Amino acid sequence: MLTSLEFLLFFEPWVPVVDNNIVTGQLIDIIHNTSFPLKPLIIGTLTEEAIFYVYEGWTKPVLPTEYVEFILFTFRERAIKVLERFPPTGWEDQRLLMSRIATHWVFACPTRIYARIAANYSYVFDFPLDFDGWENETFCNNHVCHAGELPYTFESAWVNFTDAGKRVSMSMATYWTNFAKTHNPNQPVSLPLTWPKPGKEETYLYFQDPLSIRQAYLSEECDFWDKIGYRRNYLIFG
Repeated sequence: MLTSLEFLLFFEPWVPVVDNNIVTGQLIDIIHNTSFPLKPLIIGTLTEEAIFYVYEGWTKPVLPTEYVEFILFTFRERAIKVLERFPPTGWEDQRLLMSRIATHWVFACPTRIYARIAANYSYVFDFPLDFDGWENETFCNNHVCHAGELPYTFESAWVNFTDAGKRVSMSMATYWTNFAKTHNPNQPVSLPLTWPKPGKEETYLYFQDPLSIRQAYLSEECDFWDKIGYRRNYLIFG
């Protein structure tokens, strides 16, 4: 059971630290005030990024009363707004709901903020491991958990992939290799689906089988979290 309210350190223990030397302020503020050219970048997220962390942190079912306490302690004066939008789901385990909230608030929506300014290309990965790769973390079976894209990006479990997994992996490896060579994921080796830049429509490449081009990932959800905020006045950041 995760007992510390500093749970973002549990999610991301190796985050940059504001030391007033190398990192001189909050990253969201820094990226909004950058005065130098940014390097070419691919940035993306996974659709169920936080499941691994929530189920590792809360090894037993979280009841609705415990879920409400979690929201109150985490979001404090804005907790009511969060509970109105994300009320408990039934009377049983709330960890999937907590995973959804954490995926959006910790990963996907902060990524959107950064991508709007810095990303040349954006993606969303939604392909679960198609082989037995999670070992004891069985809660990630059939889910798209944190780091679940890495075997496909690096083709590191090729012999274990299904045909669908091989198609996803080959596409990812080709896009990333192209980008490393030319800063363009579509060249020199062409693929059937051209990966567009985000633009005003916030277009992104959706990794499933088959791949597709989509727009405005989690737009309404992230608009909500942008209003709630990602750090200010929250004990977990204190």
